[in-house]
Amino acid sequence: MSTTTVDFSTRTADFGPGRRVPPRPVRRPRPGLRALLAVVVALAVAVPIFAGVVALPVRAVKISGEFVRVSRADIERAVEPLLAPGVIGIDVDALRRAALDVPGVREATVRRAWVDSLEIWVVERVAVARWASGGYLEIDGTHFTTSDFTTSGGAPDDALPVLVGPEDSRQRVLDLHVALERLLAPLGLPLAGTELTPRGVVYATLDGGPRLVMRHDARERDIEVYARTLAKVMAGRLHEVERVDFRYPAGFAVRMKADAAGSSEKPA
Repeated sequence: MSTTTVDFSTRTADFGPGRRVPPRPVRRPRPGLRALLAVVVALAVAVPIFAGVVALPVRAVKISGEFVRVSRADIERAVEPLLAPGVIGIDVDALRRAALDVPGVREATVRRAWVDSLEIWVVERVAVARWASGGYLEIDGTHFTTSDFTTSGGAPDDALPVLVGPEDSRQRVLDLHVALERLLAPLGLPLAGTELTPRGVVYATLDGGPRLVMRHDARERDIEVYARTLAKVMAGRLHEVERVDFRYPAGFAVRMKADAAGSSEKPA
Protein backbone atom coordinates (compact mmCIF):
# COMPACT_ATOMS: atom_id res chain seq x y z
CA MET A 1 0.00 0.00 0.00
CA SER A 2 1.35 3.38 -1.00
CA THR A 3 1.44 6.26 1.41
CA THR A 4 1.09 10.02 0.49
CA THR A 5 2.46 12.65 2.79
CA VAL A 6 0.94 16.15 2.71
CA ASP A 7 3.00 19.11 3.85
CA PHE A 8 0.53 21.47 5.56
CA SER A 9 3.10 24.21 5.91
CA THR A 10 3.16 24.79 2.20
CA ARG A 11 -0.25 23.69 0.98
CA THR A 12 -2.70 25.13 3.43
CA ALA A 13 -4.50 26.84 0.58
CA ASP A 14 -5.73 23.46 -0.68
CA PHE A 15 -8.00 22.78 2.32
CA GLY A 16 -11.26 24.13 3.47
CA PRO A 17 -12.30 26.42 6.28
CA GLY A 18 -9.36 25.58 8.45
CA ARG A 19 -6.74 26.74 5.96
CA ARG A 20 -4.14 29.32 6.97
CA VAL A 21 -4.38 32.72 5.17
CA PRO A 22 -1.23 34.78 4.99
CA PRO A 23 -1.54 38.38 6.36
CA ARG A 24 -2.23 41.13 3.83
CA PRO A 25 0.64 43.63 3.39
CA VAL A 26 0.17 47.18 4.74
CA ARG A 27 0.14 49.75 1.97
CA ARG A 28 2.57 52.62 2.43
CA PRO A 29 2.65 55.86 0.42
CA ARG A 30 4.90 55.69 -2.58
CA PRO A 31 8.24 57.62 -2.29
CA GLY A 32 7.11 60.13 -4.91
CA LEU A 33 3.91 60.84 -3.01
CA ARG A 34 5.83 61.35 0.23
CA ALA A 35 8.10 63.87 -1.48
CA LEU A 36 5.11 65.72 -2.93
CA LEU A 37 3.46 65.92 0.48
CA ALA A 38 6.69 67.30 1.98
CA VAL A 39 6.86 69.99 -0.71
CA VAL A 40 3.25 71.01 -0.15
CA VAL A 41 3.84 71.34 3.60
CA ALA A 42 7.05 73.32 3.06
CA LEU A 43 5.30 75.69 0.66
CA ALA A 44 2.46 76.21 3.05
CA VAL A 45 4.98 77.41 5.62
CA ALA A 46 7.37 79.29 3.32
CA VAL A 47 4.98 81.20 1.05
CA PRO A 48 3.63 83.52 3.76
CA ILE A 49 7.18 84.16 5.00
CA PHE A 50 8.48 84.90 1.48
CA ALA A 51 5.51 87.15 0.75
CA GLY A 52 6.33 89.11 3.88
CA VAL A 53 9.98 89.49 2.84
CA VAL A 54 9.04 90.60 -0.69
CA ALA A 55 6.86 93.33 0.72
CA LEU A 56 9.49 94.37 3.27
CA PRO A 57 10.56 97.99 2.73
CA VAL A 58 14.18 99.10 2.79
CA ARG A 59 14.70 100.43 6.29
CA ALA A 60 18.43 101.20 6.19
CA VAL A 61 21.02 102.10 3.54
CA LYS A 62 24.65 101.90 4.62
CA ILE A 63 26.94 104.00 2.42
CA SER A 64 30.70 103.47 2.78
CA GLY A 65 33.82 104.88 1.16
CA GLU A 66 36.55 107.48 1.57
CA PHE A 67 34.61 110.66 0.91
CA VAL A 68 36.43 113.89 0.06
CA ARG A 69 34.36 115.76 -2.50
CA VAL A 70 31.47 113.36 -2.89
CA SER A 71 29.23 113.13 0.19
CA ARG A 72 26.98 110.40 1.55
CA ALA A 73 24.07 112.81 1.13
CA ASP A 74 24.79 112.97 -2.63
CA ILE A 75 24.51 109.17 -2.87
CA GLU A 76 21.38 109.05 -0.71
CA ARG A 77 19.61 111.59 -2.90
CA ALA A 78 20.57 109.66 -6.04
CA VAL A 79 19.28 106.25 -4.89
CA GLU A 80 16.29 107.24 -2.76
CA PRO A 81 13.74 107.33 -5.64
CA LEU A 82 14.64 103.71 -6.51
CA LEU A 83 13.95 102.20 -3.07
CA ALA A 84 10.14 101.96 -3.34
CA PRO A 85 9.88 98.32 -4.60
CA GLY A 86 11.30 96.99 -1.32
CA VAL A 87 14.27 94.80 -0.47
CA ILE A 88 13.53 91.95 -2.92
CA GLY A 89 11.93 93.89 -5.73
CA ILE A 90 14.59 96.56 -5.88
CA ASP A 91 16.76 96.83 -9.01
CA VAL A 92 20.34 96.60 -7.73
CA ASP A 93 21.85 97.43 -11.13
CA ALA A 94 19.72 100.57 -11.38
CA LEU A 95 20.91 101.61 -7.92
CA ARG A 96 24.52 101.17 -8.99
CA ARG A 97 23.99 103.25 -12.14
CA ALA A 98 22.35 105.99 -10.09
CA ALA A 99 25.36 106.10 -7.74
CA LEU A 100 27.75 106.20 -10.72
CA ASP A 101 25.86 109.19 -12.13
CA VAL A 102 26.87 111.26 -9.11
CA PRO A 103 29.72 113.57 -10.24
CA GLY A 104 33.07 112.42 -8.93
CA VAL A 105 32.11 108.76 -8.43
CA ARG A 106 34.33 106.28 -10.22
CA GLU A 107 32.93 102.96 -8.99
CA ALA A 108 29.99 101.78 -6.90
CA THR A 109 29.01 98.39 -5.49
CA VAL A 110 25.50 97.64 -4.20
CA ARG A 111 24.32 94.55 -2.32
CA ARG A 112 21.40 93.50 -0.17
CA ALA A 113 22.05 92.99 3.53
CA TRP A 114 19.62 90.65 5.33
CA VAL A 115 16.95 91.37 6.04
CA ASP A 116 15.80 94.90 5.28
CA SER A 117 19.00 96.83 4.45
CA LEU A 118 21.26 97.78 1.55
CA GLU A 119 25.01 98.35 1.49
CA ILE A 120 26.60 100.71 -1.04
CA TRP A 121 30.38 101.06 -1.41
CA VAL A 122 31.60 104.11 -3.33
CA VAL A 123 35.04 104.90 -4.80
CA GLU A 124 35.77 108.50 -5.79
CA ARG A 125 37.72 109.58 -8.82
CA VAL A 126 41.30 110.57 -8.00
CA ALA A 127 42.90 112.97 -10.46
CA VAL A 128 46.69 112.84 -10.78
CA ALA A 129 47.09 115.25 -13.70
CA ARG A 130 45.34 117.76 -15.92
CA TRP A 131 45.08 117.14 -19.64
CA ALA A 132 46.03 120.36 -21.45
CA SER A 133 43.16 120.27 -23.97
CA GLY A 134 40.62 119.74 -21.17
CA GLY A 135 39.72 117.35 -18.40
CA TYR A 136 41.71 115.27 -15.96
CA LEU A 137 43.47 111.90 -15.80
CA GLU A 138 43.38 109.16 -13.22
CA ILE A 139 46.41 106.98 -12.58
CA ASP A 140 45.11 104.32 -14.99
CA GLY A 141 44.80 106.88 -17.78
CA THR A 142 41.03 107.31 -17.49
CA HIS A 143 40.06 110.71 -18.85
CA PHE A 144 37.11 112.61 -17.35
CA THR A 145 35.89 116.19 -17.51
CA THR A 146 34.08 116.85 -14.23
CA SER A 147 35.89 118.91 -11.62
CA ASP A 148 34.25 116.91 -8.81
CA PHE A 149 37.04 114.56 -7.79
CA THR A 150 39.74 113.97 -5.22
CA THR A 151 43.26 115.12 -6.06
CA SER A 152 46.27 112.97 -5.36
CA GLY A 153 47.79 114.03 -2.06
CA GLY A 154 44.95 116.48 -1.44
CA ALA A 155 46.51 119.09 -3.74
CA PRO A 156 44.32 121.85 -5.24
CA ASP A 157 43.34 121.48 -8.89
CA ASP A 158 45.81 124.09 -10.14
CA ALA A 159 48.68 122.22 -8.45
CA LEU A 160 48.18 119.16 -10.64
CA PRO A 161 50.82 118.63 -13.36
CA VAL A 162 49.75 119.50 -16.91
CA LEU A 163 50.20 116.85 -19.61
CA VAL A 164 50.26 117.57 -23.34
CA GLY A 165 50.17 115.17 -26.29
CA PRO A 166 48.09 113.70 -29.09
CA GLU A 167 44.57 112.84 -27.92
CA ASP A 168 45.19 109.11 -28.36
CA SER A 169 48.37 109.18 -26.24
CA ARG A 170 47.00 110.13 -22.81
CA GLN A 171 48.08 106.90 -21.12
CA ARG A 172 51.50 107.01 -22.78
CA VAL A 173 52.12 110.61 -21.70
CA LEU A 174 50.99 109.81 -18.17
CA ASP A 175 53.35 106.82 -18.00
CA LEU A 176 56.21 109.03 -19.23
CA HIS A 177 55.39 111.63 -16.61
CA VAL A 178 55.34 109.10 -13.77
CA ALA A 179 58.67 107.60 -14.92
CA LEU A 180 60.29 111.03 -15.24
CA GLU A 181 59.18 112.02 -11.74
CA ARG A 182 61.26 109.15 -10.41
CA LEU A 183 64.24 109.66 -12.73
CA LEU A 184 64.46 113.43 -12.13
CA ALA A 185 64.14 113.17 -8.35
CA PRO A 186 67.84 114.07 -7.85
CA LEU A 187 67.07 117.60 -9.09
CA GLY A 188 64.89 118.18 -6.05
CA LEU A 189 62.14 119.99 -7.98
CA PRO A 190 58.64 118.67 -8.68
CA LEU A 191 57.70 117.94 -12.27
CA ALA A 192 55.11 120.54 -13.28
CA GLY A 193 54.29 119.09 -16.68
CA THR A 194 55.22 116.68 -19.44
CA GLU A 195 54.68 117.05 -23.19
CA LEU A 196 55.04 114.48 -25.97
CA THR A 197 55.14 115.89 -29.50
CA PRO A 198 53.94 113.96 -32.57
CA ARG A 199 57.60 113.67 -33.60
CA GLY A 200 58.52 111.85 -30.40
CA VAL A 201 60.25 114.68 -28.53
CA VAL A 202 59.59 114.90 -24.79
CA TYR A 203 59.56 118.17 -22.85
CA ALA A 204 59.58 117.97 -19.07
CA THR A 205 59.07 121.23 -17.13
CA LEU A 206 60.32 121.48 -13.57
CA ASP A 207 58.38 123.65 -11.11
CA GLY A 208 60.54 126.75 -10.66
CA GLY A 209 63.30 125.28 -12.80
CA PRO A 210 64.35 124.57 -16.38
CA ARG A 211 62.60 122.80 -19.22
CA LEU A 212 64.23 119.49 -20.09
CA VAL A 213 64.29 118.09 -23.62
CA MET A 214 64.81 114.41 -24.42
CA ARG A 215 63.85 111.67 -26.84
CA HIS A 216 60.85 109.49 -26.00
CA ASP A 217 63.03 106.40 -26.37
CA ALA A 218 65.91 107.66 -24.23
CA ARG A 219 67.32 105.10 -21.85
CA GLU A 220 66.15 105.55 -18.29
CA ARG A 221 69.66 104.97 -17.00
CA ASP A 222 70.98 107.88 -19.11
CA ILE A 223 68.28 110.25 -17.87
CA GLU A 224 68.98 109.32 -14.26
CA VAL A 225 72.73 109.87 -14.69
CA TYR A 226 72.15 113.21 -16.46
CA ALA A 227 69.82 114.37 -13.69
CA ARG A 228 72.37 113.55 -10.99
CA THR A 229 75.13 115.32 -12.94
CA LEU A 230 72.94 118.38 -13.57
CA ALA A 231 72.00 118.57 -9.89
CA LYS A 232 75.69 118.54 -8.96
CA VAL A 233 76.90 121.00 -11.64
CA MET A 234 74.06 123.50 -11.15
CA ALA A 235 73.59 123.10 -7.41
CA GLY A 236 71.63 126.10 -6.12
CA ARG A 237 71.34 127.61 -9.61
CA LEU A 238 68.70 125.54 -11.33
CA HIS A 239 66.34 128.54 -11.19
CA GLU A 240 68.77 130.35 -13.52
CA VAL A 241 68.60 127.60 -16.14
CA GLU A 242 66.13 128.01 -19.00
CA ARG A 243 66.59 124.74 -20.83
CA VAL A 244 68.56 121.50 -20.65
CA ASP A 245 68.86 119.27 -23.72
CA PHE A 246 69.37 115.59 -22.92
CA ARG A 247 69.40 114.47 -26.56
CA TYR A 248 73.18 114.44 -26.89
CA PRO A 249 74.75 110.97 -27.15
CA ALA A 250 77.28 111.53 -24.35
CA GLY A 251 76.05 114.39 -22.20
CA PHE A 252 73.65 117.32 -22.20
CA ALA A 253 73.60 121.04 -23.04
CA VAL A 254 72.51 123.79 -20.64
CA ARG A 255 71.00 127.12 -21.71
CA MET A 256 70.93 129.82 -19.04
CA LYS A 257 68.21 132.45 -18.80
CA ALA A 258 68.90 135.80 -20.49
CA ASP A 259 69.33 137.61 -17.18
CA ALA A 260 71.72 134.99 -15.82
CA ALA A 261 75.48 135.23 -16.21
CA GLY A 262 76.66 133.42 -19.32
CA SER A 263 73.33 132.88 -21.04
CA SER A 264 74.71 130.84 -23.93
CA GLU A 265 74.10 127.11 -24.22
CA LYS A 266 76.90 125.09 -22.67
CA PRO A 267 77.51 121.38 -23.07
CA ALA A 268 78.05 119.34 -19.93
